[in-house]
Amino acid sequence: MTFIKYEIQKGDTLQSIAKTNNTTINELLDFHNSKAILTQQFFGDVIPIHISHLYIKPVLKIDESTSTKDIDVLHFDKNFMYRTEMTVGTVLEEVMVDNSTCKSQYRVSLANNNSVASVLLEENYVTSSPQLMQAGMELIAEIDKIKCNSIFNLDILTGKISKIVNYKEILKNWNNYKIGLENRRTVLKLSKNQDDIDQFIKIVEGILKPEKKLIEDYYNKMFYELFFTEHLHGNKDFLKTYSKTYYSTFFDKEPVILHFTPSILEETDEILKIRRVSAMDYPSLNMQNIVKLYDERIKPMVQFSFSEYNFSYRETFIWNKKENVLQESHVTAIEEVKNNIQLLIDFKLKRLE
Repeated sequence: MTFIKYEIQKGDTLQSIAKTNNTTINELLDFHNSKAILTQQFFGDVIPIHISHLYIKPVLKIDESTSTKDIDVLHFDKNFMYRTEMTVGTVLEEVMVDNSTCKSQYRVSLANNNSVASVLLEENYVTSSPQLMQAGMELIAEIDKIKCNSIFNLDILTGKISKIVNYKEILKNWNNYKIGLENRRTVLKLSKNQDDIDQFIKIVEGILKPEKKLIEDYYNKMFYELFFTEHLHGNKDFLKTYSKTYYSTFFDKEPVILHFTPSILEETDEILKIRRVSAMDYPSLNMQNIVKLYDERIKPMVQFSFSEYNFSYRETFIWNKKENVLQESHVTAIEEVKNNIQLLIDFKLKRLE
């Protein structure tokens, strides 16, 4: 990371320099001392007479004109590389009838005490079975690379995305991309009916617009759900129980409330390994609607009657205590009507650097 060499002026105090640079005295001195030789370091809150300059961390300044093309020249404090692999499969009566795997590589940067972040989806690969799903999955992967190359403001308490700084850039890239969809219609095996293509574009734009919708869509991706949390901002209560609402894939996004109980598996000076296990809130389920939809959509395929509905989610993750960032995560999620149909999700995340 680059830095500013500030020449100390007559009348300067550590307090005035810190205020001018939108930081605290402690942060100012910590950064300077990390760059300076021993004889030029500070060991008090007064400027020694023999020190003529301070090394100051630049404040990252971004606005709506900031582009992802600027990321390499912006002064982000922390930079990480992650790879993820997500496999999704549908099982009917213990027989896998379809599955898809998506492998992705993300470059993530944080600045301004983790209040600003950038995410670049650098690589994204999909494989699907049966093969007829492949073209559609590749199309979704391409659109993900438009949506997921972004710069955010983060909420300083929750760590969640509060604003997409380069939102206009994302919309511009999407508009340029959709122009070519008509020419690729045959290759993508999309319908020859123009109305169907228009409907597909409408669905995508319903995700992209307004900005609030796109922020919601990010959290449909496990990478964002797992990385951007309150722990980024120093919340060390990893054992707090909590509840979260998920939505059924089989039954028209019927809400499913899960209660999570964390436990520590391992702790050292460097890492904390945590397991989170869910329990479903059965009383809150709309079972009448779930059974009705099962009878209409799934029973004709399996013939057997509705049995028992389950939705489970389990995560094991490693938190890097020294760098205050997610190191690894492994999630398994299962939605099922017991013995009849299952949706299996396996997600792995690993930090490379």
